[in-house]
Amino acid sequence: MYGPPPDPRQQLAPVEIFDDPWAYGLCLGVGLALTAAAWWRRPPAQLRAALFILGQTVVLTAPLLAFLDRYVYGSFPTIDKAGSLAFYLDGVHVRMLAHPLQSLTDPAARLIGVHIGHLWVTQAFDLFLSPLGAFNAQCLLYPALGWWTAYLLFREVTGRERASVLMGFPFGMGLHIFRDLNWYTIEKAAVFWLPLYLWLAYRAWRRGGSWIWLAAGVFALSSWMNLYLGLVAAALIATAAMCMLICRAEGSQRILGVLALSALFVAPLAVWQWALLQGNLTLGSPDRFLFERAALDGFSLWPLRWNRLELHRALNLVAMGLAGWGVIVGRRDGRVRLALVCGAVLFMLSLGPFLWGMSVENPLYWLARAGVPGFWRVAKPEVFFHGTWLLLLGVAAIQLARVNASGRALGVLYGLFVLAWLIMVRTHPAFPPMSVPTQTHLAPDWAESVFQ
Repeated sequence: MYGPPPDPRQQLAPVEIFDDPWAYGLCLGVGLALTAAAWWRRPPAQLRAALFILGQTVVLTAPLLAFLDRYVYGSFPTIDKAGSLAFYLDGVHVRMLAHPLQSLTDPAARLIGVHIGHLWVTQAFDLFLSPLGAFNAQCLLYPALGWWTAYLLFREVTGRERASVLMGFPFGMGLHIFRDLNWYTIEKAAVFWLPLYLWLAYRAWRRGGSWIWLAAGVFALSSWMNLYLGLVAAALIATAAMCMLICRAEGSQRILGVLALSALFVAPLAVWQWALLQGNLTLGSPDRFLFERAALDGFSLWPLRWNRLELHRALNLVAMGLAGWGVIVGRRDGRVRLALVCGAVLFMLSLGPFLWGMSVENPLYWLARAGVPGFWRVAKPEVFFHGTWLLLLGVAAIQLARVNASGRALGVLYGLFVLAWLIMVRTHPAFPPMSVPTQTHLAPDWAESVFQ
């Protein structure tokens, strides 16, 4: 199974194209208008890319925009999504910031942890949408933001506009993102923080100054939004800094500055999370987290799966071919070599504690588990593969820039990307349907059933 079994209360909404063609027409019109605006009076490059990406996302996710505040994007209720809504309505995020010390004895705070930033994003959208509409708005924006921030990173590295837009598409619009939007809590799809942090870190490496502080600030925000993404970003930037120090690369001191300041900025969150883990209320022992969670939710070598998703559908095969081409041709490029080393480290971590079944141990994972405080709580090591995938797409962008691919060639490739997406992603069983809202609330005895 790709996700949890359907809840008996779930009702799918009638949103197929023949049920409501006007909804699809609305999404198509808005999306094409945004896309056209990207070329009207030639706005600045980053805004032009943002308009194009948002327009294309609106079209490809149709009819989401038309039903933003009416139905639920994805399966509903699920334990994760209904629970997230219930805890939001319960106000746990408000209590945690208003009374941090009292949160140490709050069962809801201990269950969720310090990464409550996504609930404050929901609170912001809740000013003009319903709570479910606020979650839906994030479902629309996070794929677009993942695409756009990957574009920012690739454009910074390559200096090429269209090639960067092209290679950002598979990162933001990947099947894994939509699988998470279908069944799980909203912050899992907010992978845009990773390329955003790397973009700022790259600028900090080249320019220093305030970019170091900006990168560290984004790292703290990403960890507040999702601690897993913070771990991925930390592993990536630490590996990059180590490689640069070994090679005595220019600017390595600035990257060390980014790493040190990021650690300083995230320290209050780390201490708070450590305090929340103390006491008698626990979700499970370290052994249970290891064998019942981490060992099952990693990247699988056989069969080839990214957290239960078939690899040929979870990854854009055209993009993978471009990345392989870039590795072979550009293996002497320092940027490519650094990306491959960092990507390999993240890939090894994404495999989880065991390389094959539960008999062959993954030495790098066990080293991290022994040396990184709290790493035993990692339940989904597959998240590290987001970093590997981003770096492979970056290698493809470097190669397209090296050969100076024409606008026509890039347009053909984009058409292939979209066609592959429609066949491999949009038609996949894990792609989100739309569901009719149901009442959600916390059961009076929920804490007793969750904690040991």
